[in-house]
Amino acid sequence: MKRVCAFTLSVALALPFAPAQAADDIIIGYAAAITGMYAPYDSVDGAKCEIDRLNEAGGVLGRKFRLEARDMKSDAVVSATAGQELIDLGATAILSPPSDDTSIPIAALAAPLGIPVLSVASTQVQFPAAAPENAYLVPYGDNLSAGAAAQYAIKQGYKTAVLMITQDIGSYGFATPEYFGVAFEHLGGKVLKKINYNTGLSDYRAQLAEVQAMDPKPDVIFGGFITPDGGVFPRQFKSAGLGNIVFMGTDGYDDPGILQIAADAAGMIKFVTHGFPEEGSALKEFYDDCTKRGYKIQNIFFGLAGESILIIKTAIEAAGSAEPAKVNAAIREIVNMKGITTDEITYKDRGGVPIKRMAVVEVKDGKFSLVERILPDYVPAP
Repeated sequence: MKRVCAFTLSVALALPFAPAQAADDIIIGYAAAITGMYAPYDSVDGAKCEIDRLNEAGGVLGRKFRLEARDMKSDAVVSATAGQELIDLGATAILSPPSDDTSIPIAALAAPLGIPVLSVASTQVQFPAAAPENAYLVPYGDNLSAGAAAQYAIKQGYKTAVLMITQDIGSYGFATPEYFGVAFEHLGGKVLKKINYNTGLSDYRAQLAEVQAMDPKPDVIFGGFITPDGGVFPRQFKSAGLGNIVFMGTDGYDDPGILQIAADAAGMIKFVTHGFPEEGSALKEFYDDCTKRGYKIQNIFFGLAGESILIIKTAIEAAGSAEPAKVNAAIREIVNMKGITTDEITYKDRGGVPIKRMAVVEVKDGKFSLVERILPDYVPAP
């Protein structure tokens, strides 16, 4: 993941000797986690690549897009400051960070002006619930992905589960496992135990000991895992002779760095995520085109960042205007929009949380491999 340490990053002026921007450019703000713990789950480059593509195709309504990004440093207080800077610049829409606690302050500041705020990577349904007038997720909600993971687990014959719970990363760490547990038991499985942990540690022997003491052992351990925890857990469990337990999660696992951290235990991992770049897919075309343009693709969040720009463009076209309140209203009416990570996206009557098909991914021969596409039959209530 490319790190940029300066607090202010003006993406539009990234190249030396760049021409002056037109006064009528449509400004898209991005309060991005360029540095800090959330950095692997945001992508200024993904948004910039899609803007390059759209501008080359003529922009929208005869105007070009301009991206203005600020590093919120994975901090809620800095996030609010970055959001205010972007509002002051006259942003038509603002892309926000990958967690509810860092996105909610921006949406609150933007609400009086009707500016839509779209979290590029947060799957936490608590974000749009907290700011129902102008907050949106670009990804699916945690309850949708957890329901899909539970459905896949039951299909695989897993009958028992342990939920790993953390309070350190917002509702992703504690609500997502709960959603999985509700769906898993609804579909016939049984949750044996809930185990608490803290993120960012290199030693999870206490949690390992709790599982070792269980009889029977669980078939699957599910958590809102992020890097590095998602790799450390299976590695330590395999070293302790528990390599037959499957570790499941959602998009927090969609980081190639997990493969190196988990090492020979990576094959224990399965997860549900936003999409997969198989041949012929819109995501593969996007990755290939952006690679040719000199961008480095890190993970699925590159695609989601591009998709966020496409959503804003679609809304501007539908509204016939780049006026923030009109764009905000138009996002709410989007139905069956063809996305970059998935084949269709619907916001209408969804309360800011889109419905979209997902991908089930496993690790095979040291690489991520698509298992199937999935839209769950049962989705736990948020």
